[in-house]
Amino acid sequence: MVILSVLVSLVALFPAVDPVSRTGACEGPEGVTVAVDLQGVGRSEVLVRCVSGAPGDARTALERSGLDVYFGSGTGPYGDSRYVCRVEGLPAGDACAGHRDGAPFWKVWRTGVDPVAWRESATQDGPGAVPVCAGGLVGFGHGPKTSQMTVTPEQVVTTPGWLPPGC
Repeated sequence: MVILSVLVSLVALFPAVDPVSRTGACEGPEGVTVAVDLQGVGRSEVLVRCVSGAPGDARTALERSGLDVYFGSGTGPYGDSRYVCRVEGLPAGDACAGHRDGAPFWKVWRTGVDPVAWRESATQDGPGAVPVCAGGLVGFGHGPKTSQMTVTPEQVVTTPGWLPPGC
C-alpha cells in the first residue's frame, strides 16, 4: 500500500508530457497543418502550426508556418537550393552548403490512409515537389534516411474522424 501511495504521488508530481506543441494547429479544412519533429536535432518536441489557405506544396507551407526556416545555398555537391537546411536554427552546425551522402537531413512526410500514417515523400526534388492541400497535414523530421516521425498523425490532428484529403 505504501508503494502504491508513493507511485501515485510521483505521477502527480511528474505528469505525462504531451510532446506536441498545439499552438496554431488547423481545425477543419481551413488550412494545412505543418508538424516539425525536433527530436532528431536534440529537442523532444513537435512544433505544430496552421498555414491558412492552400499553399500548394510542403516548402511553401513550411515557409508560411511562422517558424524560422533557412533553405540551402545550392553550393553543395548536388547544387540543391530547394532543400530545408535549418528549422528554428536547428541543426546549428549545418553550413547549409548542400546535402552530403549519408548525412542527416530534413525529411518531408505526407499522410496517407488505410491506415492513417506518415508516408515518406519519396521525391528527389525537395519539399517544393510534395503537394499539400487545405485540410491536409505535412511533417518535417531531421535524421538519417531511415528516421521516422516520433508522433502519429492522430497525435497532431486531433479532430475526431479526420482523414487526409486526397490531393
